[in-house]
Amino acid sequence: MTKDVRKIKTERDIQQALLKLLESKTFRQITVADICQLSLTSRSTFYAHYLDKYDLLDKMVDGFTKLFASRVNLRFNQIVQGEINELVHGLLKDMEDNRRAIIILFTVHEPNADLEANFKSLLLQEWKKFIKESGSNMDVPVDLMASMGMNLQMTVIEWALSHGESEIDAVTAAINAIRDAIMVQIQPINKKSDL
Repeated sequence: MTKDVRKIKTERDIQQALLKLLESKTFRQITVADICQLSLTSRSTFYAHYLDKYDLLDKMVDGFTKLFASRVNLRFNQIVQGEINELVHGLLKDMEDNRRAIIILFTVHEPNADLEANFKSLLLQEWKKFIKESGSNMDVPVDLMASMGMNLQMTVIEWALSHGESEIDAVTAAINAIRDAIMVQIQPINKKSDL
């Protein structure tokens, strides 16, 4: 048990050091030596946990991607159903312990470790699936509508991460208006009158 606690603490310290460094340097400028110095970890300890700084970043991005993936269906359904207030509050709750880390990692765009791209990819898949299953006969290309929906959700996520609960009522109304415009295009012709 003691080894597990030590391992968790060491990995947490190393990850926090990387996040702190990313506030003032690009990922490419950061060295393992920088991470070790800030985390008060020896190089041998660092390499006992990670292959290199890319492995560290990959594991962090993978962890947050899995966290988001576990909630993406619920959050997707909330935007589709027009439950914007619940969506924003839910996103804040989902990410409250990791807000700073997610905001910082959204700025890192490495080929195999891009948290923002992973979030977008998951949302785009959900939108394409939703449009396909809706039976829509749109004149607008599916990829365009899916991208619009994904971008709306990413905007909500980024805003919620950056601003917290400020101005939620005004934001909810604006997001709902945009959502309605997207949904009108997606709904099958016989369902459009129901909106």
